[in-house]
Amino acid sequence: MKEYAFLTLSCAECIMSEGEGTAATVQCAEARTAMQFRLLGEWGTPYFELPVRAEGYLLLAILVILLLWVLIRRRKEFTRLSGRQWLLFVSLLLAAVVLSNVLDLRLPSRGLPTVLGQAREPRERGLPLLASVPILLAATWLGMGPATIVAFASGLVRGAFESYRLLQPFEVAIFGLAVAFFIRQEYRGLLGSLLRQPLVAALMATCVSWAVLFVSFFVYYVPGPTSILVALNYCWTVLAASMPASLVEAALAGLLLQALYWIFPTMRAVRQAHRVPPYGRSLNLRFLFLFVPLVLVIIATLFYAVTVTAVKVADRQVLTQVVRDALNGSERIPLFFQNGQALLTGFAQDEDLRSEDSLVQQARLERDMRSVAFFDRLMLIDADMSLLSSYPSLPPEEKVLSEEEKTLAQRTIQVGAPQVSPVHYSPRDELVLSFIVPVEGPELGGARRALLGRVAVGRNPTLQGIVLSLQRTMGAGEGFIVDEEGRIVAYPSGKNFQPLSRWTVADSPRRVYQTEQGLAYEDVSGVGTREIVYYLPVEGHSWSVIIRVPYSVVLAQATEISTPLLLILVMVALVSFAAIPLLTHRLTHPLQDLAAAAGQIASGRLEVPVRVSGEDEVGRLGTVFEQMRIRLQERLAELSLLLEVSQAVSRSLDLEVCLSPILKGALRGTSAKAARIVILSDRREVEKAVALGQGGAAMAHFDQALAAVARADSPFIASDLTRARGTVPAAVVQAGIHAAIGLPLRIQERTTGVMWVGYAEPHQFTEAELGFLSTLAGQAAVVAENARLFEAAESERRRLAAILSSTADAIIVTDSRNRIVLINPAAEQIYGIVGSRAVGMPLTEAIADEPLHDLFARALNAEGGLAEEVPSPDGRVLYASVSPISGAEGQIIGRVAVMRDITYLKELDNMKSEFVATVSHDLRSPLTFMRGYTTMISMVGQVTPKQEEFIRKILGGIDQMTALIDDLLDIGKIEAGIGVDMGPCRLQAIVLVAVDSLRARAEAKGLRLDLNVPDDLPPMIGDEVLLRQAVTNLVDNAIKYTPAPGTVEVGITTQDDYLVIWVKDSGIGIALADQRRLFEKFYRIKRRDTIAIKGTGLGLAIVKSIVERHHGRVWVESQLGKGSTFYIALPQAQPESPAKDRAQGETP
Repeated sequence: MKEYAFLTLSCAECIMSEGEGTAATVQCAEARTAMQFRLLGEWGTPYFELPVRAEGYLLLAILVILLLWVLIRRRKEFTRLSGRQWLLFVSLLLAAVVLSNVLDLRLPSRGLPTVLGQAREPRERGLPLLASVPILLAATWLGMGPATIVAFASGLVRGAFESYRLLQPFEVAIFGLAVAFFIRQEYRGLLGSLLRQPLVAALMATCVSWAVLFVSFFVYYVPGPTSILVALNYCWTVLAASMPASLVEAALAGLLLQALYWIFPTMRAVRQAHRVPPYGRSLNLRFLFLFVPLVLVIIATLFYAVTVTAVKVADRQVLTQVVRDALNGSERIPLFFQNGQALLTGFAQDEDLRSEDSLVQQARLERDMRSVAFFDRLMLIDADMSLLSSYPSLPPEEKVLSEEEKTLAQRTIQVGAPQVSPVHYSPRDELVLSFIVPVEGPELGGARRALLGRVAVGRNPTLQGIVLSLQRTMGAGEGFIVDEEGRIVAYPSGKNFQPLSRWTVADSPRRVYQTEQGLAYEDVSGVGTREIVYYLPVEGHSWSVIIRVPYSVVLAQATEISTPLLLILVMVALVSFAAIPLLTHRLTHPLQDLAAAAGQIASGRLEVPVRVSGEDEVGRLGTVFEQMRIRLQERLAELSLLLEVSQAVSRSLDLEVCLSPILKGALRGTSAKAARIVILSDRREVEKAVALGQGGAAMAHFDQALAAVARADSPFIASDLTRARGTVPAAVVQAGIHAAIGLPLRIQERTTGVMWVGYAEPHQFTEAELGFLSTLAGQAAVVAENARLFEAAESERRRLAAILSSTADAIIVTDSRNRIVLINPAAEQIYGIVGSRAVGMPLTEAIADEPLHDLFARALNAEGGLAEEVPSPDGRVLYASVSPISGAEGQIIGRVAVMRDITYLKELDNMKSEFVATVSHDLRSPLTFMRGYTTMISMVGQVTPKQEEFIRKILGGIDQMTALIDDLLDIGKIEAGIGVDMGPCRLQAIVLVAVDSLRARAEAKGLRLDLNVPDDLPPMIGDEVLLRQAVTNLVDNAIKYTPAPGTVEVGITTQDDYLVIWVKDSGIGIALADQRRLFEKFYRIKRRDTIAIKGTGLGLAIVKSIVERHHGRVWVESQLGKGSTFYIALPQAQPESPAKDRAQGETP
């Protein structure tokens, strides 16, 4: 194919300039091909154009109604706006107005067709970069209604100052409504989550708005009489040209809001989706949601493929016909020139033209003119350019030659070569073509003349025949001829052509076709329609042939080609859309039946069969469901039977009564004829046997196999007893038992018996049957074990009841809720209640005794046991010991209180205390006399060393007795509360004085005495003297029982509301048995390593009395050989009235 330079594209915005005698020139406006950015858009006078089609007013009415309906439906979004939200709404509204006409990027309009029938392009090139941002923000923060209003305001500005289309506000409102719906929808799933993303929502809403935009272009830019194919093609072309701008605008706003989502996650309109999407509510809708878009995509793809293929075929057909017509016309053009040249040369050979007689010349010219209808005028010219003769005759004012004719005539006369002039205007302003040949001969004497033949381009039959052959290509094409300068020299009559106007090849054609000759391309006509242009230079000549065919011809041809296929495709689509619901129903109906069957099974209606069959997957699933229903029904029947057996078994603890329902269940649940259960003793001997059914007694002959079954872990199975006559007693078979199974009754790895089940016929045992019988055997084992345990428990209960009834101690047992579980006769007598009535009642309601209530209340808070003295209602003193009862997992499930009457012991203790006090008081005077006289022995005379030793021993004994008497008197005073002076004191000062008084003694023994007392201890109420004595006794004991080298540490800590004094030593330690009696009066540890340590056994008893007088407690923690730690816990605030003395084992 030849290379062609594309020069200029004619369009509506091109500037046309005309000059006299010159063709119009076309210049393209630079603004059409350059991208421009304007900070501020065009803020001129707002203007709106009305649609050019009547359908536009219907579309406008529909959009108005839709907008009003949306606002009415979403009116609650406006009523719920707060003051700040209204301010935000107004701000976004103003921002939408401003941003819709600022930061405007004007895209190039190359390739954008002009409006059909108008010399202008559609004004659809603006790209306000941030115009969609307020719309997306309103959709996110305010809702669908406010977003629609903000979008409408944005479209109003664009329509008034840019496109002038009254429908544009509604188009942008549709975008705002769609983007708000996508962002604020609350559907779960991946699709719903994607649509809530601003970028995806903005792009999808843009695609939705294109549907309205396409119709809007149709009613605005397509006049009424336009072909529907041309109209659709034009609207799609304009829409495709505007798509990039709308996508970029939506993407910018979506990306900006997406970034805000990432930075501020809380600004999302929907943070958690909770609605089920429509396609997720049923399997049928899910199939439709999958298949319908898939079918639509396939049909659209096929539609596109068929259309594109048809257009390509039509393109080729039309182009082939255009090329054929152009070639035919171009081949006749050289013949036209050859014929004209030959005719005129033949005329020039005539002798009459050499004559000097003008009449002869004119007659010759007339004869030549009449001989062939080719020339419009013949003229004979001499060397002086004078007109010798002419036919037809010319008036005097027209007897002149044009400049082109004069020039060529002079060249012909001079050179003697024929010439052909360009197409030009004759003196009569007629478009002509002149042929000039020389006229030579001896008659002229060497001088030459020229014969000129004028051809009227518009009337020459040959040339007009060529032009007519270029017309009506495919019924709508038009052709014309241009010369070497691109001037139109031949064209069809009646067409709107400017003679000799300059035509050039388009510089930027929409499309270039591949052709072997010439150049074919697609262009846009002056009225905005697409057309195919074919340019073919005439081979061997300077003229060229041009044929233009409207693209509507291609579309019509494509429609003719594709209509049958498209009709088939439409029918296939209709059939597909009709078949999809049927297909999905066929697929989902069995599943619905399965779901209903599963619901029946779940509700327990197992008698309803599953009526889904077939050989496919659903049919096999239905078969499995039916098998499952049958199995469940059988299993449920087994479970129901087992439940009945369990209920019957639970009604009694009698072994024979409980085993009978199990045997009945074995017979009912199987096809067995007889059943027998044998209970074994510990020596594997038959202890009890229960049989049921026909032949049950005959199964006693199986007892000889008891040992084997009892030792086995698996059942003994005999499917056909007739084949085992040597090992099976004949009496069994004679009784009608032909199959049997023996199951060991095992519990806790111990066999308690055997259950035999016999059948009247040979029997194959299934897994389900073995499981059922094994369950019954397990129940029988549990029954046997329960009976044994019940008998043992009952025996123990009777023995325990006898013990409780015979003991003199009062015993009360409570549960975890402090309700009485057991009370013995002694407790009934003490508290005057009836035990049978008190059992199950709360302790506080059954027994009206506050000391007992207080004892149990404190026992609930105690970690271990609690022991102390409590008074009885009749005045006796009881020593009560409350201990927790622990469950299997260590939890406290109750408490038991054992109360012993110690009234007699208390009286003896009081008598002893009075006797000791009296004796101690009476011994003080004799001891004083003894000390006095003993010390005066040395004054009487000389004392020997032996006598001095005796005196020291006497004084030592007197000191020991004096210390003992002092201790006894101190205990008496403390217990009686005599001389106790309670007042504020600082415990750290008391401990410091006590430790310092014994430091010298500790150092003398080689011990280290450390003191660890904080300075910020709070003051307390107590007797400073008694507390110092208690601390001194503990430190003194620690020094006594700690061998050198060793350490004694004294310190004070706080624990809750108590101040705790601790004395820790590294001494010999105290055994656990001694710790229980350590604080008793006169109790001393008797060990070989303590014999040499002197003491009265009253020091710790005094400490205990002092601490209890202060409502505290003292205890010891010790390990033999590793030292001891004594603790004194004193309350920081003393109660107003003394509480019950606390036992040794209580913790603060």
